[in-house]
Amino acid sequence: MESNTEASEFLVNFLSKFTLLIERELLAIRQNVVTTVEAVMSGIEEISNTVEKNKEDADQILEFTYLRPDPETEILIEDVQKFADELIDGAYRELHGSGQAENRDLGPEMVTSSTPEMVIRNRLNRFNVKVDDALGRLDNLDNLLSQQVLGIVGALSSEDLIAQRLEHTILSLKSLQTGLSFLLIDYEERCREDEVERVTKSILTFTFRQYTTEEEKNRFREVFGSNAA
Repeated sequence: MESNTEASEFLVNFLSKFTLLIERELLAIRQNVVTTVEAVMSGIEEISNTVEKNKEDADQILEFTYLRPDPETEILIEDVQKFADELIDGAYRELHGSGQAENRDLGPEMVTSSTPEMVIRNRLNRFNVKVDDALGRLDNLDNLLSQQVLGIVGALSSEDLIAQRLEHTILSLKSLQTGLSFLLIDYEERCREDEVERVTKSILTFTFRQYTTEEEKNRFREVFGSNAA
């Protein structure tokens, strides 16, 4: 630089590039915020859908068991109820017939159910398969929700990175403010080639040292070059 005019032009060019760098940093931070919010909202929606789906499974169990059982289930419920009634009736007659409770086996052989025990057991086994299938889907709820919650936590972990990048930007602007204040407080005297280069070099060095990710460093190099800091 051969004059104060050239020093001023250098400083203006520096400020233009520095503004571009800050603008790119803020745009990147904004994109990180958008991505984080979208990931969290997507996770919440998945949890809602999972809960709703498993609620449907629970309703299905209630539906085919009690509200509108299919013919086989309905027959099974009637047989089990009849079987239980006969067991209770047989136990009652046995106890009151002897006058005391004897140590007897009040098992299926005591009753005279019209439906053989084996038939009831087979129907019960088929019914258990239906229930186990629905309950199996319900058992997956904890695992699914855990995975989805972990996904949300993972998305929110980028919050620390966002805060860190904002801090880098703020510190860079403070460094710029300090450097400009030094030059402008006595610009006529300090607007010299060596002084402007020293101050701007100091600002760039401080800014580059704030960056902790390659993404930030690459943006810096794209604007100021590889040897600027």
